[in-house]
Amino acid sequence: MAAVTADQVPFVRSLQNATYEVKPIKTSITLYVGTLVSFSTIGRLVDGAAAASTTFAGELVAILNDSGALIAAGTGNSGGTVLGLFRYGHEMRLGVKTSSRTYSNLGKSILIADNVTVAGTSVGTAGVRVIAGALTEFAVTGAAPATAWVRLRTMGTAVATA
Repeated sequence: MAAVTADQVPFVRSLQNATYEVKPIKTSITLYVGTLVSFSTIGRLVDGAAAASTTFAGELVAILNDSGALIAAGTGNSGGTVLGLFRYGHEMRLGVKTSSRTYSNLGKSILIADNVTVAGTSVGTAGVRVIAGALTEFAVTGAAPATAWVRLRTMGTAVATA
């Protein structure tokens, strides 16, 4: 899978375990509902990606506007009045990079590859590895399942390989 640039309807489960938070979206950054988001160094939401100086936040579930003006997209502004409602602690079905599609990675921490995909250590150097959560189950059985359930912001026993 590749990063998406439109709102998504995600597959989620275990919502009774979800925690919800609201934070401002970083200035000039556009986010999409149903995708992964991270915190920038100043604590504002940015697109989920394998990127230095970010920390995983969760799944974006809504764009909130505290400015009183109409907005056409979920793009942050300098005033911090365009907000993202996100959740974590539940499970979300995400794409898995081919090199990480192995059952030996079950129970391990999985890293963000882009806003809808996770992977093991193949995402890059240690400086850009951002843990999304724990890989709990492959969504389809077989030799190389393309999607998996990930419990967001829960750490696994070790980091998934490749």
